[in-house]
Amino acid sequence: MSIYIENIIADIKRGNKNAFKKLFDDYYPILCVFAAHYIKDKEICKDIVQDALLAYWEHREEFDDILKVKNFLYTVTRNKCLNHLKHEQIDISHLAAQEDSEEGFEAAIIEQETFRMVRKAVEELPTQMRNIILLSMKGLKNHEIADKLQIAEGTVHTLKKIAYRKLRESLKGINYILFLFLCK
Repeated sequence: MSIYIENIIADIKRGNKNAFKKLFDDYYPILCVFAAHYIKDKEICKDIVQDALLAYWEHREEFDDILKVKNFLYTVTRNKCLNHLKHEQIDISHLAAQEDSEEGFEAAIIEQETFRMVRKAVEELPTQMRNIILLSMKGLKNHEIADKLQIAEGTVHTLKKIAYRKLRESLKGINYILFLFLCK
């Protein structure tokens, strides 16, 4: 696990609000997507995720490593979503089938963690490459990206190749990280 991440957790434990903001900024969008698996209203998802992150802040002294923090955040988010659905008297039997076991819950967490790591790697690309990759992820072809960014199609092709190489390099340890996450 990265020393950087462990330092953030230690800093948060000591009450460092800037470190918490970094973690908040990293996990807020991913937890919102995770909450949307349960609740379709995006505003309610945002409120639930803010509550989950606030709950972590309030209990920060109890956490020494990122794996426990992640488990806490996902579990609290899921439970708050389920409580909201129960309170609204929404039938959640379809969710019970989806989460027949903890495997369904873990699969959803793995999916979100993978998405978070890929998103972070894309954000770290130089601006032009990042824009090309994001447009490519939206399904645009090279010539459409070139038109949109007002650059040559050959430039799009070259920058995309370089970007994919950089992404492969930065994500090469993702299997190992996910393995560690599963072995928590």
